[in-house]
Amino acid sequence: MPETKPRRRESEAVRRAQLLKAARKVFRAKGFDSARVAEIVREAGVAQGTFYLYFPSKGDAAIALRNGLMETMASEVATSLDSATSFEDQLETLVAATFRVARQNADLLRLTFIGVDETHPELHSESAEHTSILSTIVKLFKSAIDAGDMEAGDMEAMEPEITARLVIGLLQHTVYEAFVFDDGKDAAALEQGVSLLLRNALRRSSG
Repeated sequence: MPETKPRRRESEAVRRAQLLKAARKVFRAKGFDSARVAEIVREAGVAQGTFYLYFPSKGDAAIALRNGLMETMASEVATSLDSATSFEDQLETLVAATFRVARQNADLLRLTFIGVDETHPELHSESAEHTSILSTIVKLFKSAIDAGDMEAGDMEAMEPEITARLVIGLLQHTVYEAFVFDDGKDAAALEQGVSLLLRNALRRSSG
């Protein structure tokens, strides 16, 4: 009997993942507004009531998918930065990791983009995973300033958290340009361009 709760939790996690996989497929095919819970449960092969045991609405399933994307992004960015050495390499790695995850999850990017619209503000709310990415980049910038690798300039204007928020905004808009507004054909050029822009803007000049 002591194994009942762990097994139940494992079963619930599997069922939740099953529903999210189905929701992602339906959202990708139909779009968020046209998707119906009935289609999601049909794809998952479960009763409609089962969906509501895990998600109060299709919007909550979309938020869970958004959070999963951000969690993947946070993990990939942190892991990639750990393997880089110089500040220049870290900036390039940050951009490369962001584009790599975005490229692999273009459908989820489109799903998160609809949250920018006032119709779906809940999908645009900041998640804990977003905060994790912000903290990682702030830490990177603080270390680079302390080491003399990052251009400090006006310290108030170049405060690490403000700079990190600006960089995240730039990266977010650029991957939207690459994979939401476009079909990815210009992604390589956009990745190279934003990487060059950040290196030129943030590295301390040797002169």
